[in-house]
Amino acid sequence: MHNHNHFELMFLHSGAGFHELNGERKPYLAPCLFFLAPADYHIFNVVEETEFSVLKFSNSYLAGGNNTSVNQDWNKLLDQLLAISAVQGASLVKPSSDLDKIEQLMRLIVLEWQESFSAANEVVLSLIRAVFALIKKNAFSQHLPERLQPGNLFLSIMDYVHRHIHQPEQLRLDALSTHFNFSANHLSALFKKQMGVSIKSYIDDYKFKLIENRLKFSDLMIKEISLEFGFSDLSHFNKFLKTHGNLGPKIIRQQNNLLH
Repeated sequence: MHNHNHFELMFLHSGAGFHELNGERKPYLAPCLFFLAPADYHIFNVVEETEFSVLKFSNSYLAGGNNTSVNQDWNKLLDQLLAISAVQGASLVKPSSDLDKIEQLMRLIVLEWQESFSAANEVVLSLIRAVFALIKKNAFSQHLPERLQPGNLFLSIMDYVHRHIHQPEQLRLDALSTHFNFSANHLSALFKKQMGVSIKSYIDDYKFKLIENRLKFSDLMIKEISLEFGFSDLSHFNKFLKTHGNLGPKIIRQQNNLLH
């Protein structure tokens, strides 16, 4: 059992066993993919001999430089994947065709790394970004109910929410209805009928998971996190967390520190 201070993308090419992640024990059967956040703690109990390819990286590495906007884009993507993986577990990618593509990319990354042993290798960075492009496509489409197809209105709404989660004024129902050219009542009713939850519940649940990740996996001050997500003061921030998680920010952070 161990934890770390970086992100890990783990591809299991073959084998079977059990993966214990943050106290939850689930079976694994390769090929499969795990995305681990900083401070996650885990262990693999291998039953059948398993071949792993493991990428260890920071979010700044994916940006490939000091470009602030690019950094922010990668931070947002990692936030989204962490929030989705918390719900879906290891199943960020399900179709065997895309798992095959990722497996090939992972093997190319390993070969390129073995030849250069350089984190500055542009080929390695490009291949890793390609892996994340496939993960993103799958993770967002699988977050929809099975009866819905990728590319529809509801996937667009989810993508809009993810991109504007730090801007509460852009997520008001009137702003959403204007952007998607529906009346507020009609859009709200459609979303709830198809997705099984209200738009507000979806936004709040997603925002809570991101804030929880920030408290667990970053050294940002609580006030900084509050401001990042558009709260006008700490009292509103504390109330939001207690409403959705029954705990205040200090306790969430303290509990995580105790676990590790």
